[in-house]
Amino acid sequence: MNEMPVTPDAPKKNNTPIIIGVVVVVVLCCCCLTAVLGWQFGDQIVQAFGG
Repeated sequence: MNEMPVTPDAPKKNNTPIIIGVVVVVVLCCCCLTAVLGWQFGDQIVQAFGG
C-alpha cells in the first residue's frame, strides 16, 4: 500500500497583535478627527447648543 505520510498542521499564527493594532489606529484616527472638527467648528457647535 502506498499511504501518504501524515504531516502535522503548522501551528496557527496568532493574529491578536494585528487586530489590536488596527483597532488602536482606528480609535486614534477617530480621536484626531473629532479634535480637528471641534477645533474648526467649536464656536458654531457651542452656539448651536445655546452656549
